[in-house]
Amino acid sequence: MKFCKVGLFLALLVAFCLPAVAQTGVQLDVPFNFIAAGKILPAGHYTVVPVFTDDRAVWRISNDQASVMVLTNLVESPQTAHGHSLVFLQAGGAYSLVQIWDAGYFGRDVVRSNVRQTLVAQGDKYVEIGAE
Repeated sequence: MKFCKVGLFLALLVAFCLPAVAQTGVQLDVPFNFIAAGKILPAGHYTVVPVFTDDRAVWRISNDQASVMVLTNLVESPQTAHGHSLVFLQAGGAYSLVQIWDAGYFGRDVVRSNVRQTLVAQGDKYVEIGAE
């Protein structure tokens, strides 16, 4: 009986952990330094994957030099489908991650802090970097 309980526990553990291990993630080349979750990340090749949560609200952005986790909210683009991509806001000479698109009409808005920010810049623009 004890062997059956241990076997059942291991089977459930594999069933829950296997999807997280099987995720290969989206591979992207970001050609500039950028800010995500208050951290400056260097230009480079990044893997972007959802962290194992039911609502896919937490995403990990990582490469061999840096890693960060960002909290997100669902965003919809009913008229325009997106490929796997990251969207950055360029303002004041800096790029900030603002959205993650996982292909299709639904993506994720990156949650920004409640700290009030003052930007002294003109001509803010959005830059979208697609996956390979």
